[in-house]
Formats: sequence, structure tokens, C-alpha cells
Amino acid sequence: MPGNPATKEGSVAVRQTDSRFPAGWTRFPGPVRMGLVLGGLLLVALLLAAGGCSKRVTSTGTVTGPGPALPQPPPRTFPQGNIIEHAVQPGETLATVADNYYGDPGRAERIAEDNGLGSGADPAPGSVLRLRFDKEEWESARQRSSALGPYNQGVDLLASERLGEAEAQFELALETAPDLHAARYNLALVLLKRGMAEKALEHLDVLVKARPQATDFAFARGNALFQTARFEEAARQFGLVLERDPADKRAAFGYARSRQEAGDRQGAIAAWEAYLRLDGDSNWAAAARRNLESLRHAP
Repeated sequence: MPGNPATKEGSVAVRQTDSRFPAGWTRFPGPVRMGLVLGGLLLVALLLAAGGCSKRVTSTGTVTGPGPALPQPPPRTFPQGNIIEHAVQPGETLATVADNYYGDPGRAERIAEDNGLGSGADPAPGSVLRLRFDKEEWESARQRSSALGPYNQGVDLLASERLGEAEAQFELALETAPDLHAARYNLALVLLKRGMAEKALEHLDVLVKARPQATDFAFARGNALFQTARFEEAARQFGLVLERDPADKRAAFGYARSRQEAGDRQGAIAAWEAYLRLDGDSNWAAAARRNLESLRHAP
């Protein structure tokens, strides 16, 4: 089953060999994405079907006062103050940059205004954004910028399956900037991949509390609950994702598997039928049909 697009993706679920799952696939499909970002982006999720990790983020340095104008279109003149320049990476949006540096995706509009970008336009990869901060924001911004080094190292290590080292780098990033959600999310996914679902759940609880509407956080939390055999809770978590987006195939698959593992035969049958109305021809649909037939013919 397809997950959300990502620069790199990965799987943190235990590989399955029984026929309830597509051969050679992980237990659930899922997304990942981020470039210190998160928006859905971020990186590896437990219900993933393919492999990878999140995007890197690059800070070009800090300056005080106005800097050189961008080529096209020219940004407005900055007042004297604290400025960080950010080199845009492939797949990044203004919302993810705003989240990484301000902890608020809603600041995207101000970044666009400061850099002469039109409403709704995202920056081109390789361009440089100038981000301004008031006195109260500056220390937090510096912490986040300093955390980019270990964060990006963690991303690279995760991509090469060096999970213990990746975990250490994401933890270091969080020590530097505790509110860096991208680092916490990727750390949780590393822990899931290492079979440490309870520890991952602690981090996901923090993220879901901070961003209750973030689909990737909610989905990963459902996955962690499933991994700890808390199937009723997992079903409720996947159900919340489906309430926000009834067409979310990942959540629909996770919900049906959770209902099945919880022993709710009729609920699982209904959930698999609902999943197949969303997805009728993928490998995950084939697994759904096998599960459905097994339940229908169960004594």
C-alpha cells in the first residue's frame, strides 16, 4: 500500500511471513517525512512499506542586520535584528521551515513576506531564506539551528541502518533543542525499528499532545500501540486518524488489523470491507482479502 511521498522512507515494523501480509512487506504501510521538518514529512513510520528517512536541513549561518537581497523576487528590507539564513532542501516547504525554526508552521506567511515570495508559493531547492527573530525568539532559534548538525547526522545514520548511532544523534539534537519535533519523531521511529515500542510510545505521546492534529504523529502512535499488543487502543488511535481523513489507507489498514488482533471478528470484517473500498488492487488489498476471507470462514 502506498504511503505519503518522502525524500527517503523506511520501515520499522517486524517483517511478516504469514499470508495475512503481502510477501516481503512490513506489517503495515506508513509514511515518513521531514527535513528537520515534519509536516508529514519526517521520516520512517512503523506501518511503512518501503525504506528511508527524513530530509536534511542546512543552516548557512547567522548574521545581524540586513543581508544581501535574493535574486528574484527581491525580499523586503530587514530592520536591524537577529537573522538566520536557511538553504532550502528538496521537498521543504515554508511551513516545514517555519516549524523547524519557530516551532510554528503558521509562521510560513511571515517568511514568505520577508523573502518576497507570493502567497502559497514554496521556495525552490537551493535558494536561501532569511529568517528574522525578535529578542524573545532568538535563543530558541539558535538552539534549533545548533541541533541541525546532530539531527542531520541521525538522518544519514538511519538511512544506512546504523540505528544505535542514529538514536544517539537524535537524542543529542533533543538535548540541544527539546522542542524540535522532527528529532523526537525520528527518534521514536528508530526506537520502533529497534523493537523498543514502549520507549517510542513515550516520545509519541509527547508529540501527539503537542500537535493533536498531526496525522503522522497520530498514525505512528497507533503503530506503537499495535507493537505493544494494545490492540484496542491502537484501533482507537487509527480511528481518530480516519475521522480526520476517511480516505487514509494506512490508517484504514491499521484499524482493520487492530480490530482483528483484538478479537473483534465482526468489527474486523467491517473494517476490511471498508479498506477494500479504498484500495482494490495493491499488494495490501490482496492481504486485506486474505484476512477478510479467513475471518468470514472462521468457525
